[in-house]
Amino acid sequence: MVWFFILLGAVSGWATSGGRRSLSAFWRDLSGFDPLPLAAYLVLITLALLAFYALHPWFARRRVRALMGPPGGGGQDSGHDPGPVPVRYRLDGAGLTQTAPHLVGFVPWPRIRDLAEDRHHLFLPTEIGDVPIVLPKASLSPESAAGIRRWMQACAGRTAPTAPPAEPATGPEAVRATMRLTPEERVPIILRALENPLARRARLTGAAAWLVGLTLLYPALLAMLWAVDPDRVPFSDALPLFVEMVASDFWKPAIGVAVVIALFFAAHPFARRWLARELAAQLDAEESPAEAEIVIDEAGLTTAKDGAHAHLGWPLFRRRERIGDLMILPMRWDEMLPVPLRIFEPEARARFEALAERHVPTETRAQ
Repeated sequence: MVWFFILLGAVSGWATSGGRRSLSAFWRDLSGFDPLPLAAYLVLITLALLAFYALHPWFARRRVRALMGPPGGGGQDSGHDPGPVPVRYRLDGAGLTQTAPHLVGFVPWPRIRDLAEDRHHLFLPTEIGDVPIVLPKASLSPESAAGIRRWMQACAGRTAPTAPPAEPATGPEAVRATMRLTPEERVPIILRALENPLARRARLTGAAAWLVGLTLLYPALLAMLWAVDPDRVPFSDALPLFVEMVASDFWKPAIGVAVVIALFFAAHPFARRWLARELAAQLDAEESPAEAEIVIDEAGLTTAKDGAHAHLGWPLFRRRERIGDLMILPMRWDEMLPVPLRIFEPEARARFEALAERHVPTETRAQ
């Protein structure tokens, strides 16, 4: 498309340069046309597009990091990075067991999807959350990688050949409830990810890049029109005129671009909320209709749903946040546990809030 419009602009420049133009005149003038400036522009544009294509994975990683937030804070903390977290994975006849500091999770084979991989990673997708378990091949021995492939090929999505392990034991004083997030409760969670400091910084950086790039488009177009003009004046004569035109008119596209960017930032909160509502409705439609069971005691929180269960110790959570009637518990890495307080009876809610207050610092957010 870029090549087509540049070539179209070159032909249009020739057709409007004066005199009556026809197809026969085009072929007559073609022999005297200097193709070097036009070829240089096409090569420059091509190299720019290829460079953007080559750098796209880097840009994609930056966007993902911006949405995840600063390291070590569950997406919002701007301070401490705890460094690598050791995680152990075990595949057996029951399913996949994940063990990390203050975390033990289990997913049965019926809730594990087929293995995916690229040159550097193995991906173990599950129906728990939206992010698969990613295992770097460089950290796996050939025997371990082959064993993972055999287990996944034989058991993923099928009935487990052996019984699942027992859920963690809890005392009679534990707070128990069942929950399933509504689309309205998912909206503030999505907005939370879109409003972290790195995401805001990424939006400002992108706006600055658009401002510079679109403002420079005017002098670039002037230079291109001169380069493809068959009756162009010499460069030494064109340069002072070019500098004068850019200096006198440069502010016009700059102001126009600034106004467009200002309108974008003014509309962005509304667009962000609309996007969050649409995504929340989509996630709600894709999730299993079953409710999850949650049990809270002095040792932490235990969740169970469709045969999968996880025990999350209190030290795993860096703080607690209140968004309306929703309590969000960010973990040491970039995940979180949202708990709607509506699921508790008044007495159970008071006991849960007391447990959370004893074990996790607080951070209050406006709705």
